[in-house]
Amino acid sequence: MKTKTTDLQIRGIPVKTRDALRRKAESKGVSMSHYLVDLIRKDVEKLPLDEWLALVRADPPVDIGRPAAEVLREVRDERDAHWDAHFGIAEPPER
Repeated sequence: MKTKTTDLQIRGIPVKTRDALRRKAESKGVSMSHYLVDLIRKDVEKLPLDEWLALVRADPPVDIGRPAAEVLREVRDERDAHWDAHFGIAEPPER
């Protein structure tokens, strides 16, 4: 079944904004109308911040058995060691 569509007219768009929208649409290889419909659709599908926060707050806390800062430090140290090895850095800088 084909989705119903309608037309929408927007007045008062600054010329610079219209030109920027046209350039963005061209860079994606689509019409400005297609680009704007996609932009509006994506925005409408986004969960509002207050609803997202309510969902996050409703989740129970997770106990990982140690402080999150410790886990983050370990992950960052592993990542840094990977890049040090990749770039041939023998000794990482002092912290």
